[in-house]
Amino acid sequence: MTRQYWAAAKKIIAMGLGLLVPVVLCSDASATQTAARSSTHAAPDAVAPFIQAKGNSFHSRKESELGFHLDGRTAGSKSLGRMNPGGEPVILSTDMAMGLTTGNRNGIASSVPDIDDAYAFALAVAHHLNVRGVVVTMGNSMVKPSMITTRATRNALGSRVPVVQGANAWLPVQPQETTGGTDLTDTCVNDGVRFMANQLRRTRGLTILAIGPLTDVACLAMNYPAEAAHIKRVVALVGSKPTTPLELFGHPAVDFNYIMDPRAEAVVLEQTSIPFTAINFELSSLAPIPLARLRELATSPDPLARFFGRSSQPLVAELAANGFPAKPVFDAAVVWHLVHPEDHVCQRVGFRLKTGSPAITQASDDDVTDWFSPEFTDTRQVTACTGFTSPRAAADFQQAVLAAVHGTAR
Repeated sequence: MTRQYWAAAKKIIAMGLGLLVPVVLCSDASATQTAARSSTHAAPDAVAPFIQAKGNSFHSRKESELGFHLDGRTAGSKSLGRMNPGGEPVILSTDMAMGLTTGNRNGIASSVPDIDDAYAFALAVAHHLNVRGVVVTMGNSMVKPSMITTRATRNALGSRVPVVQGANAWLPVQPQETTGGTDLTDTCVNDGVRFMANQLRRTRGLTILAIGPLTDVACLAMNYPAEAAHIKRVVALVGSKPTTPLELFGHPAVDFNYIMDPRAEAVVLEQTSIPFTAINFELSSLAPIPLARLRELATSPDPLARFFGRSSQPLVAELAANGFPAKPVFDAAVVWHLVHPEDHVCQRVGFRLKTGSPAITQASDDDVTDWFSPEFTDTRQVTACTGFTSPRAAADFQQAVLAAVHGTAR
């Protein structure tokens, strides 16, 4: 297809849609290479940029902000006894925006933001993860509207977990300093970064589930290295296999969480030794939820199901209008990795990062990529997960996501 063709097509298709992957569940990662993905993990190509997107002081926070155990609901078909061994404390770093009707790519796009961060949160609640806080960053939308929707989701889930505001913009592509040579690394510090630093002091070890851009995690590492040394691991929704064409039904796409802040991922991977697990597109695009199931939630007699269903309808309507029958829940795969890591095919790998300008990066910019592969041996080794161990494991994941919001699978 020519670029002129896509210029016309974009007038019909709202960029930033969460789109279909093959509905047939399959553990073969290659089956996902031409699958579509939502704006949380991928953004469609565009011919115009407006389509998709050290401080050492610490101020102690009120006890009410220091974290609670989530009091959630049981979901899924597996035994709770196997979940989250030891009650491992976690922080959810997210660009949750379910319920917003516009504002994608930190507000520069008119399309509906993605919804799967909220379903990931619900999955964490349902499986009683020891979430110490939710740090909200820009990405799927601007951070302040995202704070409103995140609090609404938390309340609907019956949780008391603190929701703290994080980054409102990506890191500068290059480190900044003034003309006098003053280092401005600390200008990224915000309440969310301070909250994470405080929780790391208190717990002396926790896991960060990063389902949005890595901005706040990188800022934490740069400004609070002593506290960041206590991070047990970062599990992030990023990356793909080398040279994998990321396509949306033949339409080029980019890794959304990466392109929203390329430097942040580079800081975490290249400038720290924090253990890192990448949930790659080849895994996260599997086990989509049929749109029919999401529509049914909106008319459920159950209040939680109805909240999620109605809040999901703007995106569901956009998907349906363009002929797509299902919605992948990419971010939920990150939570599932903590709940049932044995369901995922993972290996030790190196990485290749090619950075570029955040938010306006297009899929045609093939110099903006984040690849993970065992063939890369000249970098530190991290973990990459690329598939489910079986169709049954993928089906269990799908069922658990729906059950977490009191929905059903069939």
